Amino acid sequence: PKGKSKKHTDNDAKILVFRTPLKTVVKKTITSNNTDWAGKCLCQCRYENLIKGSTQPNPHDPSLVHDKYWAQRRRLFKKFDDGIQLDAEGWYSVTPEVVADHVASRFGDASKQLVRYPANQNARGGKGTRRGGQKKKPPKSMVILDAFCGCGGNGIAFAKLSSSAISLVVCVDLDRSKLRKAAHNASIYGIPPNRMIFVEANSVAVMERCYRDGNLIMDPPPREELSEYPPREIYDDFTIGGIDLLAEYAQHIDAVFIDPPWGGIDYGAMGKDGYDLARDMKIRGCERGCVGFPPTPEIDGVRLLKIAAAATSTRFVAYDLPRNANKRSLAHAALEAGYEGNSKLEEHYLNGRLKTVTAYFGQDFRNLLDLKKYHGKGN
Repeated sequence: PKGKSKKHTDNDAKILVFRTPLKTVVKKTITSNNTDWAGKCLCQCRYENLIKGSTQPNPHDPSLVHDKYWAQRRRLFKKFDDGIQLDAEGWYSVTPEVVADHVASRFGDASKQLVRYPANQNARGGKGTRRGGQKKKPPKSMVILDAFCGCGGNGIAFAKLSSSAISLVVCVDLDRSKLRKAAHNASIYGIPPNRMIFVEANSVAVMERCYRDGNLIMDPPPREELSEYPPREIYDDFTIGGIDLLAEYAQHIDAVFIDPPWGGIDYGAMGKDGYDLARDMKIRGCERGCVGFPPTPEIDGVRLLKIAAAATSTRFVAYDLPRNANKRSLAHAALEAGYEGNSKLEEHYLNGRLKTVTAYFGQDFRNLLDLKKYHGKGN
C-alpha cells in the first residue's frame, strides 16, 4: 500500500498464517450436587438455566448494563448469584469464566515447560537428588502479572490453578474500585489471600519501569518516605495497595497476561479482521505522572506487546484481543517485540459464536501443525 515503510514490507515476507482445527470440548454431561441436573446433558442444563435467568428482570439502568449482558451474567461468573460484583465496564469487558479457565489452563501447561528448577540444583546424586544426596526441590511455580485486571475474571481463573503451577497472581489496575470488586469476587471463589495481590497503578508503567527480564528493577521508595502512595488496605482478606507491594510480594514475574481496553463496545464496527493494533488500540499513559513514575505517553497495541515481553523472565505472554483483530497487525507486533518462529492464536466460541481470541507468545507451537501438507511453506 502507498506510504508503507520498507521495514513493514520486509516483515510481510516473514509472516505466514496457518489454520489448524483444534477444539476444546466441554463435557457433555453434568456432575453436580443439584439433583435437578443429574443425568441431563449440558445443553439442556444451559437452556433451563437461561430460562430461569430470563425471568429475572435486569435491575440495572439499561444504558449502563445492557439486557443482553444481564442475561449472560452466569456465563461471566458461574457463582454470580453468590454476590459477584461488576461495574458498568466490567459487564462488557470481563472474560466469561469458561474462557478464562481455558486460558488459565494454558498458563498451567506452560509453567511445566518454562519455569526452571531452583538455582544451585544438581542431579549428581542421581535422579530426584542433588549434590550431597539430598532430595531435589520441585520446580518453581509461576508468578503471573495480570495487567488490566478489571473485576478479576482472568486473575481468579489463574489463582484457581494449583499452587504448584501458579504461586502468585499480581493484579494491576488504575481503578481502586475495580480492584476491590476483584478482591471481593476472588473471596467468593475461595481463593487464598496469599495467592493474589492487587496493585493500584498504571499497568504499562509497571511493566516498563518496574520489571526487566522478570526481575524487579525499580526499588520503590519506602511507604513512609512517599505519602502519595495509594493507601494500603485489607479488603475481604486480600491486600490492595500501590507499587510498594511489588518489592514486598513480587520480586520477579515469569509471565504476563494482557487484556487491555479495546476502545469500548464499538470495536466490531471495524469489520471482519479490521481491528488494527497500531491504529485502533490506544492504551492510556500517565499524562501527569503516576505515583512513583514520571509522565508516560499513550501507546498502541504493538508497543504494548513489546513492553510486556521485555518484562518477563520467560517471554511467555498471552494477549486477549477482539474477535476481529487483524492477524497481520498481530504478527507485526510479534516481530516488533522480538519474537521469532511461531505463535498461537486461539478463537473462543460460546454457543457457536466467536467471542474473543487469545494470542500466545514465547513457546514453540510447531507440533500443532502438519507442516508436510504445506509443502515446505512454513518452518
